[in-house]
Amino acid sequence: MNMDAHVILGINVDTRAWIKELKLQKNDNIIVIDYNYLGEMKKIKGVIYISTYEFKHYAKKFDKVNYYKSLYGFPGMSGKMADFFKENGDLEN
Repeated sequence: MNMDAHVILGINVDTRAWIKELKLQKNDNIIVIDYNYLGEMKKIKGVIYISTYEFKHYAKKFDKVNYYKSLYGFPGMSGKMADFFKENGDLEN
């Protein structure tokens, strides 16, 4: 039987939503990498919180590691901001 890890990269506003979704899907081995933590891993309500250093070694016990991260888009990230500035005379050619 394969042992999978479900790893949430970092603690942010979406971390609780990721945990909830993974638990609803009946996933085990939910791990949150805390980039600001340097101690030993700790388990809170069935979720492991771990430092990057500790995870490097802990990850070896799993057959497969799935990573989860939220990405955010902001106006202008589609590559059109340069056109916006050109139209307003704020950017040369």
